[in-house]
Amino acid sequence: MMLRNKKTTRRPASQVLAVLFGLILIVGWGCAEPQDSTHRSEVVIQAHSGEAQGTTYSIKYVSEVRLEEAVFEEIIEMMDREVSLWRSDSRLTAINQWPHSDSLYGFVDSLQIMGPLWALSEELHELTRGAFDPTVSPLVELWGFGLSKRTVVTPEMVDSVLAFTGLRPDRFDMNEEEANGHYVATWVRKGDPRGALDFNAVAQGYTVDLLLEELRIRGVVNAMVELGGEVVCRGTNAAGEPWRIAVDRPVSGSGSLDRVLETVVSVQDRAICTSGSYRKFYESKGQRYSHTIDPWTGYPAENGLLSATVLASTAAYADALATAFMVLGVDQTKGFLLAYPQLGLDVLLMSDDGKGGYDVWSTPGFDAVSTEL
Repeated sequence: MMLRNKKTTRRPASQVLAVLFGLILIVGWGCAEPQDSTHRSEVVIQAHSGEAQGTTYSIKYVSEVRLEEAVFEEIIEMMDREVSLWRSDSRLTAINQWPHSDSLYGFVDSLQIMGPLWALSEELHELTRGAFDPTVSPLVELWGFGLSKRTVVTPEMVDSVLAFTGLRPDRFDMNEEEANGHYVATWVRKGDPRGALDFNAVAQGYTVDLLLEELRIRGVVNAMVELGGEVVCRGTNAAGEPWRIAVDRPVSGSGSLDRVLETVVSVQDRAICTSGSYRKFYESKGQRYSHTIDPWTGYPAENGLLSATVLASTAAYADALATAFMVLGVDQTKGFLLAYPQLGLDVLLMSDDGKGGYDVWSTPGFDAVSTEL
């Protein structure tokens, strides 16, 4: 495992692109240039892109047949109808607005999205000992990172919300009813009417997994799917090489036209997701508040970790664990990786060094597939 110390001396995007020229065709979500004219004439890269879930998506795959945009749009719309916090007609909104603690909210999970997301959340909550927690939605709102207007937060306000958050049966529970071995309905119990779920830390990853699975069903062997920076890759790119995915340097204020890159990772049959605190934050009276909420304290996480990039078998796992690691911080994340080698994770952590720069720590497996810039 490596530890590298760096200052945040910004390299212009033009210089970074010059370094990457010849390595990748499109920085970030692209594929390498085919290496010979014969291969170039045979390989066809199909590309789709658009807006979804408050961000953008990009899909690339090797195929002579181009799929209709509706194939992907239907999956994205399906996810939105179920778990979007921004849609008043979503299933998740209905659950969160359920005003009773003495009766259950019932529905038929015909799309089988809510059930799997809940099961995955329970699993990850247990693995991370609570660092991943989909019940933090009221805390996200309290700190002004959701739909609510930002206001001054007091310790008393935090304590009052902590009293009904937490993924435990007496505060929030979801169960599926079966009859004769067949699914009948799903029932949600809220210990407090103010309880609410937020699947934002896993939903985008889960969406790209679904999109990749749809491509597999349709016979696509080589593909890359990206949504809001969450990426999953299958097979190889046009050159028969792993897909090249760029990871940003944790520099606040940079945008898509002025990205500062830290490394480029070769990804094949894996997912890569990054969570960071260097862009989504606000400052008040000299104090910086990260959008990552610590479920244990109820406050924005303060551990110096600027970003966590995770390579995992699925994007849902990589997405959720990147968020959990932002809560855990560097030392506890290292402990987690030692405790669960069976998960097959590779990780890159970039943290504030307290001197105007940042420290970089990565697992050997991550180093083996990355090109430092």
